[in-house]
Amino acid sequence: MKLKNILRIVLVLLILTGVVAGLLYVTIYFNQRDIKKLSMPSNKDGLSFTIKNKELLDQSILLETGSIKNVDMQILSFKKDGKYVLQKGRTEDNNPELTEQSIKYEAKRREAIALINSGFWSYEGLDRPFAQKEIELGKTGLLYGDDQNNISAGTYPNIDTAKMFTHMGSNGWDTGAFGILIKDKKVDKSWEKGDPDQPNARSIYVETYDGIIRIIQTYGHKSLNKGLNHEDVYHLLKDLGYSNIRLAFLLDGGGTTRMYTRSDNGKEKVAGTFVDNRTYIEYLYLIKRDSNATDPYIWRDQELVKAGKSKSITYDDYIKAIYSNGKVPGTQYQFEVSK
Repeated sequence: MKLKNILRIVLVLLILTGVVAGLLYVTIYFNQRDIKKLSMPSNKDGLSFTIKNKELLDQSILLETGSIKNVDMQILSFKKDGKYVLQKGRTEDNNPELTEQSIKYEAKRREAIALINSGFWSYEGLDRPFAQKEIELGKTGLLYGDDQNNISAGTYPNIDTAKMFTHMGSNGWDTGAFGILIKDKKVDKSWEKGDPDQPNARSIYVETYDGIIRIIQTYGHKSLNKGLNHEDVYHLLKDLGYSNIRLAFLLDGGGTTRMYTRSDNGKEKVAGTFVDNRTYIEYLYLIKRDSNATDPYIWRDQELVKAGKSKSITYDDYIKAIYSNGKVPGTQYQFEVSK
């Protein structure tokens, strides 16, 4: 081979090496920038915690793992207008055990990069005795959203159902749990009546005004006398700054607290509070934006339907009602007819 050809090959290799190195540098730069922006801040007035590891999932979601008050904690942070959106799913089997195997199965069939526990009830299953029991116990908060990460919250039964469904749209979701912690910078403690004030595992949805959504989970359990009490929860939110919080909402916690994540190398992990045998029906998960995540479902008590007193309702029920006579058959829902 002539020296000229050899030099040409070496030059090409050097150029390719430079391009690869440049692309790698740009990738690392943007990854570090995103990690910094998505990282959970700390504040001297907040609750002290330690972050031991940070991992960026699909260059879009930051997973932070650490500890707080001698229990493990995990934080998922992602941009509201980013690649992934929060959705609600229903288990394929009815009330399966909340095992690692079951969670991984649900995540796989949803193609979810992350999955967490949701609440206790939802509008499509309001007739369920379990749902009514939890509401009677004071778990009256409702978190709901559309399929673009536009998420809001209210307190049952003081919710304008028409406005809720209009907000949700055809691919929206809702889940009922403890309730609002902070909304539009204002602290709300009305949820406390539905939860004993003792150390326990917590699962918190938080959205800040800079367009970042976080799912904060802290573990432990009341049976172990470990975890966060009510004051600790608000103390932790001070790390974000109350004035920076658009919405903070307390989801189901305790022994139901779970978080599934899938790393870029395919490794799956399920963290949480494993203290007893739990079952579940619904969960929240992160899926790529504009994916088909519709999961229609309705559970109605037929005796209540006959009496015209069913409380269960779906978005489809609402749409059919406003384009007919405004009435949802078998229920007491009456909406204004669309003109």
